[in-house]
Formats: sequence, structure tokens, C-alpha cells
Amino acid sequence: MGRKELHVISNGKLSWSELAKAAAQIHPHVTAIHIREKAKSLDEVFIGVQYLIERGVPAQSLYINGFPSIALGLQTGGLHLPGTAPSLVIQDELCQGIGRIGVSVHHGDEAKSREKEGAHYVMFGHIFTTDSKLGVQPRGLEPLRQLVHRVNIPVIAIGGMTPGRVRSVLDTGAAGIAVMSGIWEAQDPLRAVKAYQDELQHIEVS
Repeated sequence: MGRKELHVISNGKLSWSELAKAAAQIHPHVTAIHIREKAKSLDEVFIGVQYLIERGVPAQSLYINGFPSIALGLQTGGLHLPGTAPSLVIQDELCQGIGRIGVSVHHGDEAKSREKEGAHYVMFGHIFTTDSKLGVQPRGLEPLRQLVHRVNIPVIAIGGMTPGRVRSVLDTGAAGIAVMSGIWEAQDPLRAVKAYQDELQHIEVS
């Protein structure tokens, strides 16, 4: 069984300095740190990611959300695309040379299509109730289980993830989880990451 994945997604609320401080601590313990800064321009994200790298965060630990040119230009570990990304964009010349590309999906047919297009993984959610999606019904574990069995690439579950929910998520066959507030809003992000990893690796060896 492969190592279970832990993706940590930036919340758009931290300064680059704050993000760099936390990322420098947690990067050895996570699969990827996603730079998801929806309110920032391409240039702002490019400069910010350069800053993170200069502050000791390895480029290979960073996945850029939505900006292929940054992922390619700074040789980051991966690129994550929104579900609204055009079909076949993964096969675009701009995406060639990027180590790992993932896409957000909302149902099994979409996941299957993205797999055929060349996605290396898909992210599905939100699984549980979360403050970032207030008023929106969570999808739950059964749709996650069904989606996992539709594709042959890793499925990463997102939404309302806590250490106590990891076991039930991995029982569906998901390859790992993605976390936002559970890390960045913790008093000690490194301790929070280790709490998630304790559960992820416990499942792996049990």
C-alpha cells in the first residue's frame, strides 16, 4: 500500500511571511502545500512563491493552484486545476513538464474524464460540513467511495477533515486528504500536521 497523502491548502488569509514561517516547518511532513490564493493576481502569486522558495520551502513541496505558468516557471512539485478548467487543458503545451497535475471534481463522470485527459490525481469534496462551505450540503462518504472505484488514479478527499475523521475517509479507498483550516488556524501548525499524519500512517500499517 502506498503512503497516504496529506495536502495542505493555503487559505488566502495569511501574509507571505506567515505562510513561509509555517510552510518551512511543515513541508517535510506533508505531500504538498497548495498555494491557493484566489484574491491575488498571477504576478502576486509568482512573487509570493519565489519568496517561499527563498525562505527555504522546497519548490517540489509546492503545488500551484490555477497558474500553469508559475508551476512550470518555478518548477514546483505540481499544479492543481479547478473543476472549471477547460477539458484537455492538461494536454496543453503549457502543462507539459509539470511533474504532477490534479483537478477538483464533483462527480464520478468528471473524475473519469479528467483521468482520461491525463490528471495524476483528483480532489473530491466537500465530504463533511465545513465553515468554508456554510449552507452547502456536504457530499458525504458514500459518494466518495463510489468515485474512488470509478478511477485508477488517487482520489484526495477535502472538506471538514479532522484527525478523528481520517479512518472513515481512508476506509472508502481514498488515497489521502486535503486540509485547510485544520492546519493554518491551529495554534501550532506543525503539531496539527503530525496529528493528521499519525492517523494517516496508523491506517497504513494496521
